[in-house]
Amino acid sequence: MIAGRWTVVGVSTTVNALAWAARSTFALFYVAILEEFAWGRGPAALGYSLSWLGFVFFAPIAGWLSDRWGTRMVVAGGGVILGAALALTGQVTSLAQYYVCFGLLGGAGIAGMLIPSTTIVTRWFVRSRGTAMGVLSAGGPGSAVIFYPLNAWLIEMLGWRMALVAFGGIVATATVLLTLLYREPPPPHRPAGGAAFTSSAGARAPREVWTLRRALRSVSLWAAFVMTALGVIGFQIMATHQVAHAVDQGVPRATVVWLFALAAGCMMAGNVLGGWLSDRVGRGWVFVAGTVLAIVGILCFAQLRGPEDRVLLLLYVASAFGFGMRIAQLSTIPADVFAGPHLGAILGVVGAGGGLGGAIGPYLAGWLFDVTSSYRLAFLAACVAVAGSAVAAWIAARPTAGAPKRPETGP
Repeated sequence: MIAGRWTVVGVSTTVNALAWAARSTFALFYVAILEEFAWGRGPAALGYSLSWLGFVFFAPIAGWLSDRWGTRMVVAGGGVILGAALALTGQVTSLAQYYVCFGLLGGAGIAGMLIPSTTIVTRWFVRSRGTAMGVLSAGGPGSAVIFYPLNAWLIEMLGWRMALVAFGGIVATATVLLTLLYREPPPPHRPAGGAAFTSSAGARAPREVWTLRRALRSVSLWAAFVMTALGVIGFQIMATHQVAHAVDQGVPRATVVWLFALAAGCMMAGNVLGGWLSDRVGRGWVFVAGTVLAIVGILCFAQLRGPEDRVLLLLYVASAFGFGMRIAQLSTIPADVFAGPHLGAILGVVGAGGGLGGAIGPYLAGWLFDVTSSYRLAFLAACVAVAGSAVAAWIAARPTAGAPKRPETGP
């Protein structure tokens, strides 16, 4: 059974990597799109923001469907939709087509992959939930380690349009094959007519049962929503525009690709260590420590003035470790509070906060650059958002009183 649940973690981590690859390597396609079309950085970044805005709408739906249909069906469908969205984006000739294909359709596919694959891991684990979620969240930066160089090579060999077609084929095929390995938690904890909802085979049933309606009246849920929204605003400002800023300052593109792949490796280490530490010292403390490291890195990157500022660039790369420490907590904190048969739908609402943040962050930074011809204000906004998310995390992680009780069942 232990091997079974860690297999689920491995599958979900890979699915997360495939879904996040569409976002973590977007900066490469963003630069190529800017070179072909005279759209401006704000309008071009809006397509990326719309993929997050679509996520706001589709994430709760994906969670609700996974509670009823199971993880395998929803994740496979999400992979096919995302693959099609990427391939269609490679054919666009106008902003409207770009917004629909990459923005709305891409957001639907990503939601169908991320929300169910995250929910099933939180159901399999209780005591080691932070560790499991740390491994799972490593899939995000892991996608950059793998797909940054791969997509850069595809763009060089095929051009950005055919590179997106090839990339979409990889995402769709790999996701469908991976879902064959999914296993839901065993029947003693399976609600009638739906997917299993407990965290591991031998764990006691949750003492608190949360419905989506009741959770929507909880301060903890909305604190988690704000935590995720602000955290994603800060992170996506940097992730979307870091390549453009570095290239603007004269850093060679080949160097940029490998440096940010290294940053993704640092983030992976932060994901795993942050998840492990959160099981031992508390989610809030780990979130704050990661926040301090992330803000220091952003401030260093904002001071970058040329390729000779190697120390500042390397400090920014290393600060990805702090971002990683935070990411593991975004789903773990609400899963600790709201574990139960409706967790998928609840995590979908929390994930919608990330969709809102992702819609705001990239466009805000692009607009500020177009207005000021500098990323300085955008990076300051990232610092403020990252700090605000830490405050919300403390509120979300507090013990919640007043939840309804149900009789303990199961072993």
